[in-house]
Amino acid sequence: MLTSIRNLLDKAEAGGRAGWLARIDGLVARIAPASLAQLALRFGLAVPFWRSGMSKWDGFLQLNDVAVLLFTSEFKLHLPGGPYDFPMPAATAFLVACAEVLLPTFLILGLATRLAALGLLAMTIVIQFTVPDGWPIHLTWAAMALGVIAWGAGRLSVDWWFGASAEKT
Repeated sequence: MLTSIRNLLDKAEAGGRAGWLARIDGLVARIAPASLAQLALRFGLAVPFWRSGMSKWDGFLQLNDVAVLLFTSEFKLHLPGGPYDFPMPAATAFLVACAEVLLPTFLILGLATRLAALGLLAMTIVIQFTVPDGWPIHLTWAAMALGVIAWGAGRLSVDWWFGASAEKT
């Protein structure tokens, strides 16, 4: 390790400041490759939605009473002229609970990743209208979703594996 640092500094002196910065940049890129960053973004976005979704179920396709109660009486859309009730609260609760389990699963697997991230971005926007004071965390979720949408799943994903397999045939 010490030898590689010494070699790095020796090469940096020979290449001047620009050479030194390029070497540091290369070292950082090896420590944190893009595929690892994309995996971290996918997990970071998936976990809060997964946990929320799992808290809404009592069994297979059986919503708990609290989930329905939240959409019936607690959650309101804070739009101009509002707040407004969610339309069809029982159906909305069911769809949201399904999405909060399925989309993070797809995201973690890296399957239909951009579409899953787009779905979670849409949910984040609705959550922002429901809990306006939660904007700091919602902004973080939106940034992670946009990163996944922009750069895709990366090499550590089913999407990449299917894409690599399709190119071979």
